Amino acid sequence: MSAGRSAPAALVGAAAEIGSAAELGALVSRWVGRAVPHEGYMLAAVDPVTGAGCFLAREHGYSPAAARRLTLGDRRERDHPFPFERLVEGPCHVGVLNTDAPGRRRNAAMRAVMTDLGVGSELRLALVDGGTTWGGLVLLRPRGARPFSPDEASRAQHLARDIVAALRRYATGAPPEPNRLGAPPGVLVIDPDETVAAATPSARAWIRELETLPPAALAAPDLPLESTIWHLTQAARSDGSGRSTLTRVPTRRGWIAIQAQPMPTGAVAVTIQAAAGKELLPAVAFWQGLTPREHMVVDRALKGLSSKQIARHLRLSPHTVNDHLKSIYRKTGVSTREELLSRFLD
Repeated sequence: MSAGRSAPAALVGAAAEIGSAAELGALVSRWVGRAVPHEGYMLAAVDPVTGAGCFLAREHGYSPAAARRLTLGDRRERDHPFPFERLVEGPCHVGVLNTDAPGRRRNAAMRAVMTDLGVGSELRLALVDGGTTWGGLVLLRPRGARPFSPDEASRAQHLARDIVAALRRYATGAPPEPNRLGAPPGVLVIDPDETVAAATPSARAWIRELETLPPAALAAPDLPLESTIWHLTQAARSDGSGRSTLTRVPTRRGWIAIQAQPMPTGAVAVTIQAAAGKELLPAVAFWQGLTPREHMVVDRALKGLSSKQIARHLRLSPHTVNDHLKSIYRKTGVSTREELLSRFLD
């Protein structure tokens, strides 16, 4: 974790024991609620390397359809007083938006969405720590309730580092290895109208592994568009380069890689599979807190280099390389190089 005030041991310890993003969201909501009471929440984490969303938890928050309308409206209208991009970059990482109380407001179309859902006040917090963006938290209060106050906004900002610590502990609780589902890669085609035009049978199995859709939705003939995949397709479309966009998701059985690439037709092709090797290492290095030098050492170990060869490549002594490897083993929960290689490679 970053230097400075550490997160409460109870929060971080509990985050290590839970098994799903939904449980993590409930845990963080209860803990934050002691300082900033709220009726609903949305807790999102991002891949710290690519910035693409990697898991999401919500309770009494915006519905998936409403969240998409708000996200797209923010981008189209460009008059949101507190876009997450600005909160990430600025010295203040929190903003409060009200629909029925004095204070800065969203544009008319977005206020209509909030009003339709009975939302009166929204507090949004960018989760930034150590110069890295880890995600965001949205807290909601209904219309007619007291809006979030400046004092509560300040309290929320002071809790950001602790929330990041819980996110990281949850992510590092996932085995630092490719997901063990054992299914072939899943492929989906997402039409411009945000519907799933086609999906391979294995795609449903991989989406089930994300644990974000109820069983009934996964069993329906028309597969709904899962939130993490939707955000990734949006990122791929907005990039404009035509290149694929990647996120890596921690799950109970290891890590999943999801890639989205725009097609000439305007659709987006999405591939879901176990994350391994070069796909897995950069994300795990961030979540596990590997130093840049440790990252370079493990990268070369995965390429099959011996400790002496790694030392020559990095102009280090073999003793220093072995010290780095011991630190890597401790952070990733392995005991030997062979176990490390088996964790990261298929």
